Amino acid sequence: MNLPINIEELLRCHNVESNRIEFKKGWNPDKIYRTICAFANDFDNIGGGYILVGVEEENGIAKRPLTGINIEDMDKIQRDMIGFNNKIEPYYMPRVATEEIDGKYILVI
Repeated sequence: MNLPINIEELLRCHNVESNRIEFKKGWNPDKIYRTICAFANDFDNIGGGYILVGVEEENGIAKRPLTGINIEDMDKIQRDMIGFNNKIEPYYMPRVATEEIDGKYILVI
């Protein structure tokens, strides 16, 4: 999936309000799906948000170098996501992209 915004802009929090961006160091589906549900309940109609998995944050800013995720873990992560998506009522499937930045892979949800 092509992102509607430049990944570097997301990492620097430009053009998107910081309350629409969550940085997650690693894949933790319980915490990540709480954020997905919060972004899906877009009461203010601001377009949801972005979750960047594999990005550690410090004081709300993406920490460089990026932590990244193992590309080999993507199949497991996608299986996890299918299971969690099926638990959301009404059914919701977030958009997902894998981006390579600074030689590391990050998952953008």
